[in-house]
Amino acid sequence: MIPTRARLACALLFGAAAVALMAGAPNGDQELRVCADPFDLPFSNDQEQGFENKIAHVVAQDLNARVVNYWWPSRRGVLRNSILGGFCDVMIQAPVGLDPVATTKPYYRSTYYFVFRADRGLRLRSLDDTILKHLKIGVNIIGYDYTNTPPAHALGSRGIVGLVGFGNFLNPDPKADHPDDIIRAVAKDSIDVAIVWGPLAGYWVKRSPTALAMVALPDSDPVSGMPFAFSMAMAVRHRDKELRARLDSVIDRRRSEITAILQEYSVPLLDLGAPATPGAPHGTPSGSVAPTRDTVRDSLLVSDSIYQGWKWFHVYCFRCHGEDAQHPVIATAPDLRWVLSKSGMAYPRDSFEYTVLNGRPDKGMPSWKVLLDTAAVKELYQYVKARSDGWLKPGRPHRESDLKKSQ
Repeated sequence: MIPTRARLACALLFGAAAVALMAGAPNGDQELRVCADPFDLPFSNDQEQGFENKIAHVVAQDLNARVVNYWWPSRRGVLRNSILGGFCDVMIQAPVGLDPVATTKPYYRSTYYFVFRADRGLRLRSLDDTILKHLKIGVNIIGYDYTNTPPAHALGSRGIVGLVGFGNFLNPDPKADHPDDIIRAVAKDSIDVAIVWGPLAGYWVKRSPTALAMVALPDSDPVSGMPFAFSMAMAVRHRDKELRARLDSVIDRRRSEITAILQEYSVPLLDLGAPATPGAPHGTPSGSVAPTRDTVRDSLLVSDSIYQGWKWFHVYCFRCHGEDAQHPVIATAPDLRWVLSKSGMAYPRDSFEYTVLNGRPDKGMPSWKVLLDTAAVKELYQYVKARSDGWLKPGRPHRESDLKKSQ
């Protein structure tokens, strides 16, 4: 899920300060409107105790501006309800290449880590270690198909599915999920090992009263094609090119200060020279991460169910929503990739399936329940979601079962 952090909504709150920030020399009266989560340490909180908060003040000082936080929790629709809606102008961290926004040059890179008790004597080095099939493994999850974290996908590709899921987001309710729950579970021996995004792991492991060990995962997984390492940057709206350029300059000028803040928060850092992988780590709302396959064939390699969903779509849906679920043909038909995207409508799976079965008569969409049963609609959802997440490219997909038969 790892992170895209931001909150948005509507253009009604665009103020003169935002205009001034993007056009003209900085002055002490300017505001740096930052998208921030009020309950998400070590990243940010409403007491400004997170490393994003600290970095925001470094940036503002360089621009001779003051920080104005727009608080919105990192949940589904977070981009739509913060930066894309105009409530704030800068996300202090976002994965490089996150499509809905424009990202700056990266200022740190990290990966996922195994976390386990130091006294357990585990010698974990790889997701292929056979001992993992006998351990209770904790992972951060969101709960919807295709929105689990990269390690959860990678373990599933190996047939390891009996995982213990933990929420990703801090909540002021003491009875709700907290990001350190997964580390506490390891310390208390209620799970044997956790696989956690680096900044979360480093911060909470250091604060654990029980001695815990951390072992880095590789940059990517050859089995599932999932990336584990991500380069993180700042983000603005695509149209805010001048602001993006100024932030790039700040990152260059203040890199040592920014790195010092990250080290203070025990963020495990990788070499920034590695190629960036678009996506979102640690199960944030943009945490559905694309498999990193390089060839045209691999970028179209899908399960049988997604392949069947592609067939349903190109029988019943493409006339309105466009071939390959892009470029809708009629004005009332939305781009379904945007509809399912976390940065778009973040439409839940059950709502999508209900709409397909029952139609939208007010929009001219017929009910498909006579021609498509619930199983077919689920396959249709899987195809559109794969297109929305970006890893399935346009064109006729290739079935994994066909590939296995040819080998």
